[in-house]
Amino acid sequence: MADKNCPICKGTGFVDKGNVVELCQCRFKEENFQRLLNIPKKFWSAELDNYQPISPAQRRALEVCKEFVFNFNPEEGKGITLVGPPQMGKTHLVVGVLKALYRQKRIRGFFFDTKEMLFQLRFYAGSEEDKYSRMLKFLMRVPVLALDDLGSERLSDWSIEVLSLLITYRYNHQLSTLITTNYQLKKSEEDLLNSLEERLSPGVVGKLFHMNEVVYIS
Repeated sequence: MADKNCPICKGTGFVDKGNVVELCQCRFKEENFQRLLNIPKKFWSAELDNYQPISPAQRRALEVCKEFVFNFNPEEGKGITLVGPPQMGKTHLVVGVLKALYRQKRIRGFFFDTKEMLFQLRFYAGSEEDKYSRMLKFLMRVPVLALDDLGSERLSDWSIEVLSLLITYRYNHQLSTLITTNYQLKKSEEDLLNSLEERLSPGVVGKLFHMNEVVYIS
């Protein structure tokens, strides 16, 4: 939580440094790095080393995540998209990547359940424009952004516009984005509705294919 009396951010929790928006240090007083990365308490114990794959696809996903951390270059803007049904450990893997990047590379990422992120942005947009602007800039510019459960939120025109803006900005500026989703990326003749292509747009999904390695977990 931000310090409402902080003279640096004036209680917003964000500091605009021109070409980058950072979390203010007042957020991290007496907080551990789990909170710093915005990791939900349920996943505080999640690590790449304690992920237990039970299928070849899960083992493949774990190896991709470990290789991603080992070879991570913040200038390349590469990320990972984990696709599969619930209870496959997608969130566990993404949290493990964020922790490993922070410990091994000193790269600070930020985790958000997509529904929660959109809820906070909508709340700020309706009442606190300064916080809305700072939060949106932070999400656009943070070195690594994890969007969990993309596509499960109720997609109004506004939320589609926000998600399109975020993904397009991060794609254009080569910033790494980690994504989990229960939806197939591209729509098929067998299932025309349950795809990110249908829920967001073909253009956004096309950028995801270019910027991220897509891993299917079943």
